[in-house]
Amino acid sequence: MPEVRLIGGEGPAIVRRVLLKLFFLWTTLVLRALGARRVRRKIGEVTLLAYEIGPPDGDPWVLLHGLGATAVAWSSVIRVLRKKVRLLVPELSSLGGTESPAGGLNVAEGVTAVEALIAAWAPEKKVTLAGISLGGWMSVRIALERPEIVERLVLVDAGGYRDQDWNRIQALTDVSSLDDVDRLYRALFFRTPFVIQRSRRGFLKAYTSPAVRHVLETTTEEEAYGPEDLARIHVPTLLVWGEHDGLFRAEVGRAMEGDIRQARLVVIPNTGHAVHWERPRAMAAVIDRFRREGLDSFDPNPGPAA
Repeated sequence: MPEVRLIGGEGPAIVRRVLLKLFFLWTTLVLRALGARRVRRKIGEVTLLAYEIGPPDGDPWVLLHGLGATAVAWSSVIRVLRKKVRLLVPELSSLGGTESPAGGLNVAEGVTAVEALIAAWAPEKKVTLAGISLGGWMSVRIALERPEIVERLVLVDAGGYRDQDWNRIQALTDVSSLDDVDRLYRALFFRTPFVIQRSRRGFLKAYTSPAVRHVLETTTEEEAYGPEDLARIHVPTLLVWGEHDGLFRAEVGRAMEGDIRQARLVVIPNTGHAVHWERPRAMAAVIDRFRREGLDSFDPNPGPAA
């Protein structure tokens, strides 16, 4: 199959604009149905869109999605937590409606924007910070840079751990054709959901968008973290990993559990990297138990299948 590169040309530009609109409308419809309201905040050159939901006096939680995704990735967790905690779910790229010069926020840009957002949203409280994949990478960096604002961490298949095969990861994420999408799907999913399997072309367009390309091309090795960094994290940390994660393998989660002083790893079986799509109810149940029980009496049973 010849390579399909969405670079240049009016046709691809129109497709990208339509795709962005569809991503935005889908996310808005799902989260509005859950009772969320949109908020926007200007942070430097970035106009950050976020969704807020939950009781105003609830414990503040901030949820960060992964690369090539939108806030809707957290819909299962929002559904479970929306009446119990105060939630803020930022969009980290133009796919979800955030406006930035490059279309997407890399690790450094995301950390800066989210720190400013938290300062304005919960200025006198610590937050529970949760992140999926790239959002998990940002969450770790925020916990290291601003430990005074983080109460707890939830890291789902988090990116950024230095000691892993980055050449293999780069090869998987270098997507320019439908064959590349199929290869990446095998890393993301244990069993690819039917709807996602039927959306390969849309995934290709999203993953080759300027927003995603910017993140892939500008995230640097200096932003990775290792055992010596994680040893500085002293807050309760829940690690959730897919048993068959082919992007950031479960061994990374086990290493991080040993590096962080107060950490508990839950490995969800029969799941790839995209736990939030394959086992959304199981992921939400684990996170809700962590909210209720903390780590001292935490039951790592991942709960019923989604």
